[in-house]
Amino acid sequence: MGTLMVGPGCHQNSGPGGPQSPTKCAGDLCAVSSLERLLGRLHTTAVNALFCTILWVFVWAYSLAWLLSSVALCEPSAPPCQPMPTDYAGGSEYPDYAGMTPGSIVQTLGVASCGTASCHGGPKAGNHDVQSFAYTIWINDDPHSRAFEVLHLPRSRRMASLLGIGEPHRAKQCLACHSMQDQSRSSLPAEVLADGVGCASCHGDSADWQQLHTQPVWKQLSSHERESLGYRDLSGTVARVRNCLPCHVGDAEHEVNHDLIAAGHPRLFFEFAAYQRLWPRHWSPRNKAEASQDFTQRSWAVGQAESLRAVADLLATRTERALQDAAESVEIPSVPAEDATVDFPEGRDGLAEETRANQKKRWPEFAELDCYACHQSLAGDPAFVGRDQKPAAGQLGQPRWQPWYASAGRLLHAELVPAVGGTSRSLVVQQSVEDIQRLLDTDWSATDQQRLRSLLFEARGLSRAARLSAEELSLRPQIVLNGSNQQLNAIVAERPREWRTWDASVQMYLAMEAAKSGGPARGGVAHNRGPVSEVSLTTDLRRSLDQLRGSLRFPPQVDSPQTFRIERFQRDRLAVP
Repeated sequence: MGTLMVGPGCHQNSGPGGPQSPTKCAGDLCAVSSLERLLGRLHTTAVNALFCTILWVFVWAYSLAWLLSSVALCEPSAPPCQPMPTDYAGGSEYPDYAGMTPGSIVQTLGVASCGTASCHGGPKAGNHDVQSFAYTIWINDDPHSRAFEVLHLPRSRRMASLLGIGEPHRAKQCLACHSMQDQSRSSLPAEVLADGVGCASCHGDSADWQQLHTQPVWKQLSSHERESLGYRDLSGTVARVRNCLPCHVGDAEHEVNHDLIAAGHPRLFFEFAAYQRLWPRHWSPRNKAEASQDFTQRSWAVGQAESLRAVADLLATRTERALQDAAESVEIPSVPAEDATVDFPEGRDGLAEETRANQKKRWPEFAELDCYACHQSLAGDPAFVGRDQKPAAGQLGQPRWQPWYASAGRLLHAELVPAVGGTSRSLVVQQSVEDIQRLLDTDWSATDQQRLRSLLFEARGLSRAARLSAEELSLRPQIVLNGSNQQLNAIVAERPREWRTWDASVQMYLAMEAAKSGGPARGGVAHNRGPVSEVSLTTDLRRSLDQLRGSLRFPPQVDSPQTFRIERFQRDRLAVP
């Protein structure tokens, strides 16, 4: 009988005849082992396939059930699906903005698509095109990027509470200038509102040109072709200043009235050339307004004319409202005291009080008048804001109309050197300003319709004159400002009282700064601090202008010129070479 022997490498059969070669039995065992391994693999595969099939059926059934339940929500038998609310000032009922508008608005109005590193969000580098890091400059250095965040400050919340408009970051009148909401007819989502005054506020909605402006063909398009796509070309001075005016001066949809100022909002006073000198520039000056030799002078002259146009338009809007109020006002019935047949449920006094409460009374609008004529120190200092202790006869109780812009209108005509062979419309602007001042000087609070119509007529006249003046100035090949103390002395001598105010003094300083520090912008500079062409000023001139500016500064943490003295300002002005 043989014994099965298993060697280290194969199976052998040992019998009486001694060792033999591998037998058929050993080969059968190897075959059986291979077959077992194969069957194991097949079993595992079948189990896995069965599991996957069961899982797929489960997922499919769950998805089908979810789909059917979703469709059932909008069946005729169910309540109709309601659209998302569109009122972004709706209060606590709709605390979130996400999903209120299509996602495309986030891409075309929001700054996220512009701020990528491959577009305008690269790092600052002197050897890179400024357009590659324009967003970086804007987000780090430009206060417009933080316009929406201001609405969350305690001061803003207190203002909103005093005005009764709810939360400031949801109030329409706040969002109009502190976000890009005025660029969209529908309510913007929270992530776009948080961008503040972003790219679209100046360059327009990029829905039709966002992709195109990354292509070489964009540079071949004319300004008119780009504007037809919704792009705003701000390379020229007129277009640029007009883009700033709605929020920095105001219009029918962007207004800072006296109620808002009294609640704590800063008063608006704007001078375009100064803003361009002070705030960072995130674009190249090449082939733009900055490239002209008279960049600062042109910015000052065109900016003052356009600002006067905006001021006149806002005055016309406010006057039209006052006319509407006058037409809709209810006259209190005049009933003899002895007439007992007339029954007033709350008495005569109650009717009068109710009638007065229903009238809107939007005139006079104190934001149109000299702030510091009323807001003066109670300490009895007659030198405060440069006013005499004894006003001239007829001056008591008569604040002047817009001393900031009225003085700008006079300076515009006086400082402009007449163009050779041309005519200047600045004199018409000055005369229109004086006509409005004379009309309001006699009785600024009158609300009769005849007087309001006269004021509306004068406001429209100033608007037209200022617009034509700005267009005429923009076409001049070169703008030259006088800027000499002799010229300014002549202006002061003509109307000495009007030049004793802080507003008029600041405008005079800004005119001198524009005339003496003018010139083209420095190429390749992405950040403007101080005068545009500061390198061209002598040390004495720069020092004297800085000293003159110092006499106009507000004290720290104060919103009025409590330390202003007209005598110091006039002394420092005469020291400017």
